Amino acid sequence: MTAPVTTLHRFDALEDRLTGAPNRLALYADAGFAAKLTDRLDRLLNRPDMVLSLDVFDTLLLRDNSAEVSRFVEFGAAMAGIARTAGFDVDPDTAFLARHRGTRASYRTTLRVKGCREGSLHEIHRVASRLLVGDDSQAAAFITAELAAEQRRLTLNPALASYVAEFKSRGGRVALVSDMYMHRDQILSLLTGAGVEMDQVDLLISSADTKVSKGSGGIFPLVEEALGAVPEQFVHLGDSFRGDVRQPRLRGWAAQFLPLSRADVEARQADHKKTMAELSSRLGFTPEIAMPKG
Repeated sequence: MTAPVTTLHRFDALEDRLTGAPNRLALYADAGFAAKLTDRLDRLLNRPDMVLSLDVFDTLLLRDNSAEVSRFVEFGAAMAGIARTAGFDVDPDTAFLARHRGTRASYRTTLRVKGCREGSLHEIHRVASRLLVGDDSQAAAFITAELAAEQRRLTLNPALASYVAEFKSRGGRVALVSDMYMHRDQILSLLTGAGVEMDQVDLLISSADTKVSKGSGGIFPLVEEALGAVPEQFVHLGDSFRGDVRQPRLRGWAAQFLPLSRADVEARQADHKKTMAELSSRLGFTPEIAMPKG
């Protein structure tokens, strides 16, 4: 009888260092910490046929500590400028609300795949464009502006970038797996913009395309099929306990948790509260956008 997979998890020394780091980027750039991370990954990737799988956002690409709602407000300002240039009288808060409503529509109306619903940046901005100008004509420009704003807030993780290059040099395979409303081509543009060498990546897959996610567990069989590999060959890294640790382990993959630091979470929560207070004051109500979680 096969033993059940346990998902109980106690932080080890590596995870404790990340959790307590006042500056996560500085920690990943620290030679001593990078050496410890390299040693951990070498011990996990202990066969020549193994696959290194990484989450993208807040793992291979590190976000700054702006809250999601603050990024959405920034996107709204860019969208309003685009709409005004096209001859439409749109203010930033109205554009922000159009994008927010597009997000809700995308996640709530898309067809379920194996019980999972995932958003799409194409769908989000088609809805936003229709709300703001009456048709889809501005959707592509809105997406381009959002990706440019996202790019400015992303930094390549130096320790993981170095490890990926070394792992590929000895014949390993690398997969990037993202739970995100951005499609593969959109994530690809952000990766290349941040300096990722995409010839070192064997597979890039996003839940926006598959409509199943890491959080649901449904994306992992698709990764295995695409690479012709079995669960025992995979080691996955990421910052979400559910999507990057619990679910891959339930599938039979090995996983290494790379959590956000307490400083990251607190900074994002403080920024969320500040932006939400400003929005509530201007709009007269509080938009339904969740507080960042650790």
